Amino acid sequence: MSLASLIDELNPQQKQAAITQAKHSLVLAGAGCGKTKTIVARAAYLIDQGVPANQIQILTFTRRSASEIVARVELALGDQAKGLRASTFHTFCMYLLRRVPKAFGLEQFSIIDRDDQLMMFRLIRGKDDKNNPNALPKPKELCDLYSFARNTHQKLSLALEKQLPEFLDHKDQIAEIMKEYEARKQARCFLDYDDILAVVASALAQSDGLVDYVASLCQHMLVDEMQDTNPLQWALLDPLKDKTHLFCVGDDAQSIYGFRGADFENIHHFKERVPEAQIFKLEKNYRSTQEILDLSNWLLDQSEITYDKHLEAYRGEGIKPRLHIFPNEFDEAKWIAIDIKERHFLQGSAWHEHMVLVRSSFAARHIEAAFIQANVPYRFIGGMKLLETAHVKDLLSLLRVIANPLDDIAWMRFLTLWNGVGDVSASKLSHQLLGEPDLERMLEKLEKFGRIPENTLLIMKQMSVLKHEVAACVKLGVEALLTQLEENYAKKEWSKRVSDFDLVKQLAAKHQQLGEFLEEYVLDPVSISEIERQAQDDVVTLITIHSAKGTEQKVCYVANVSAGQYPHARAQGNFDEVEEERRVLYVALTRAQNELILTKQNLNLWAKDQVDEQGRTIESYFLNGLARNLCTSETHYKPRQQTVKSALIERQSINLDFGIDLD
Repeated sequence: MSLASLIDELNPQQKQAAITQAKHSLVLAGAGCGKTKTIVARAAYLIDQGVPANQIQILTFTRRSASEIVARVELALGDQAKGLRASTFHTFCMYLLRRVPKAFGLEQFSIIDRDDQLMMFRLIRGKDDKNNPNALPKPKELCDLYSFARNTHQKLSLALEKQLPEFLDHKDQIAEIMKEYEARKQARCFLDYDDILAVVASALAQSDGLVDYVASLCQHMLVDEMQDTNPLQWALLDPLKDKTHLFCVGDDAQSIYGFRGADFENIHHFKERVPEAQIFKLEKNYRSTQEILDLSNWLLDQSEITYDKHLEAYRGEGIKPRLHIFPNEFDEAKWIAIDIKERHFLQGSAWHEHMVLVRSSFAARHIEAAFIQANVPYRFIGGMKLLETAHVKDLLSLLRVIANPLDDIAWMRFLTLWNGVGDVSASKLSHQLLGEPDLERMLEKLEKFGRIPENTLLIMKQMSVLKHEVAACVKLGVEALLTQLEENYAKKEWSKRVSDFDLVKQLAAKHQQLGEFLEEYVLDPVSISEIERQAQDDVVTLITIHSAKGTEQKVCYVANVSAGQYPHARAQGNFDEVEEERRVLYVALTRAQNELILTKQNLNLWAKDQVDEQGRTIESYFLNGLARNLCTSETHYKPRQQTVKSALIERQSINLDFGIDLD
């Protein structure tokens, strides 16, 4: 493939965007309209026009899409594209922090993940007041509140009002906890997930010299998924817009991360913030048939928000979407499993041509059970990330103390793995360890402590020498902990857990530095399904909608589109939240290429639309006005039949003479 063939493949809308001479551009790209192809073509075009590849920085939301874009540009341009950078916002900021730490006032620091944050909030918050256990938010709620306030640039009182209004009276106590959390981070040189962006954004806002330096590294910034950026991410781009060229691509109708602080106004207000920007629209959809798009377009048309897009199918017409109604979730899940099975065995469809979209991992459990019962091979995407599982966290705690012996949170986790070491003694010991000058002296102290096996301490000494051989280090780490972890998880599916360590070894093989390995997967955790089952690709994909952006499949089932689910009951009455729910459903509908199958439960839930103070209608159920011309429907009832056999059974008195012996 060459640049010419890459440009030739673009439609007029895509081509106009890819080769624009405008300094700043916003490309509004509908679902399936080739936004990645347009970004790839833009990067290749700039390089061909003489912009050095290493002067282009592509910002995405996942490691996977970053590497896909680079691979496609390299395919078109070969060696000319060497040096092109694509990374997540966090990885880009880490690159700057590591490159010029002095510019940010940071000489040495460690990245902490969400578990570490929870541990800190738990220690600071203290035990529940026995007389009033609900006086303060739980550590998880405190952590979410802190992150939301940071990402949305909101005062604590405002964030509390939005996230935890029931705790408004305790604002001062919560503020004290947050203050202490920040003081502890500073004392230990810890940066949490949000600090990585905030430190860079704040330094850019204060230093013209730093802005010039970053602009000298990247003349052009290409931002993917602009609708998912939050105010903190915009604060990174804002100081750079006068010195660099911005090319932002996104779809306001696919903004579904408001709960994480994403602000789709970053797209809606882009023209106000960057007045000279040129706006391009991509509305020709290459993924779905027109019938699927008619239903998706209709869903957006019902909104009070003007999305101002109407997708047209390049592929023309196909099969009308179908809605199947069931008495309960068990029948619904069983039907989905059987329908996929019949398509596979009777019609010869491959398993991987089917995708089932659900709201959450909790919502997937009935479908998983039905798949297992029906022998349907599947993988679930959207659940626990590999490096967030407890046993892998245990291994990482050991790797972290080797990489940074001053990491007291990692010491706490590592020490409490061993028999007879509780929170109090671990806390006391980790405090003493931090007083030692180096790891060697720390290991001597651990030897005197006497609770950690001699073999483990010997392996730790070996690991400290092998810090630059990540794969060897991880292998030794597993060896050091294996016996103890097997005991700790004996009743918690150990045989399944132990195989995860092989996946961690696979990831480690790609890295040269232990610190870099730990950092990369804290910043962008990799899901188990991304690495396992690579040899067995022919499986049905069961996926949460929030994990499904960028995916597509021939046959898509959107499960449980029942009242109370779209919009979810917890969003009822809140205009912004209900509209985000609409966008969640829109993302689900637009994954289907050939067939879209909706399933719902026939629950007698009556919901009434509301009107807010601004006179805007807040819908209670998106599919209330669904017209027959958009979707066919079928109801699956099971008539109750009393068999002759059961009718003939004699009535018995219940024998309650069983149970435990109470003597």
